[in-house]
Amino acid sequence: MKRWSIRDVARVAGVSPATVSRVLNNNPSVAPDLARRVHEAVRALEGGPAVPRRILVAMPRRLETYEPDPMGGAFYGQVLTGLHQVFQEAGHDLALLPYNPADGAEAVIRVQQDRADALVLIGADASEELAREAQRQSLPVIVIDRHVRGVDSVISDNLGGSEEVTAHVLRQGYRRLAFVSESFADPSFAARKLGFERAVAESGVAGVDVRQYELGFAWSDAPAVVEELCRAFRPPFAIVAANDMTALHLLGILKAKGLSIPDDVGLAGFDDIAQAGRVDPPLTTVRVDKLEMGRLAARRVLERLEVADLLPVTITMHVALMERASTALQTVLQGTRQEG
Repeated sequence: MKRWSIRDVARVAGVSPATVSRVLNNNPSVAPDLARRVHEAVRALEGGPAVPRRILVAMPRRLETYEPDPMGGAFYGQVLTGLHQVFQEAGHDLALLPYNPADGAEAVIRVQQDRADALVLIGADASEELAREAQRQSLPVIVIDRHVRGVDSVISDNLGGSEEVTAHVLRQGYRRLAFVSESFADPSFAARKLGFERAVAESGVAGVDVRQYELGFAWSDAPAVVEELCRAFRPPFAIVAANDMTALHLLGILKAKGLSIPDDVGLAGFDDIAQAGRVDPPLTTVRVDKLEMGRLAARRVLERLEVADLLPVTITMHVALMERASTALQTVLQGTRQEG
């Protein structure tokens, strides 16, 4: 396997990556002295040990609200673990860069100052501007949990997973449904909202009453939304949450009001974080393989470090419905009929 990248050669030779590329492609426009320095750098790197790469992982600062310890976090912590496993095995270094996606050029400057060999952007609100700027600078870049056209991306099947979990809720007998999310502007949540709508439209079930609510950053409006739902719907009704963290937050509010899950309110989430299977009742959700999401992204970065001119790909990961007690209305109804 090749022990160096174009950026490694450029650093050793003291020239730009573009100059290295021209020399390696035998472009006659390069001055002989520069060409000689490039070839000397290649020989030096070929004769030495594999060069450790510095991989920068940029995470939006807002994620600290939900996962203060990035490596121990419920969702992106698992993604980071997958990244770390692959890069560590390859002998490369991983560094975290918290940033504000709205910073624009400032975030780009910080990446340049960190002298990264590759950039991994994490989060559904990852900066598209930063991804494209890195690409323009010939820096290998991949985005996790957001699709950016023309840039390597790894995403989960948000639309299909949401369709499946909503169809499950309808099969359980719920006919009053609400989709709730912190924000409909988030690309992943927007896709899940569309999946919810499609499942209801394609169910063939008549008389389904549907509501949709945004809960605000850190679920600031969740108590008011629960109050409004309880006024609008008589039990049983169901809530399909855009992710597990939202569902678990709502679970606490519903229980505090004395509502029973699932006979008064059915509840479903998305992501299958570890806590989802441990609460009472266990949460119906959609499983995303978070470790593999990180591993897939890391492997793609390694490929780009070897071959810089690969065409961009979007990897869409399959998801799986996890049916649990929080939506088991049919079981409740059957038990009631047997008791009668």
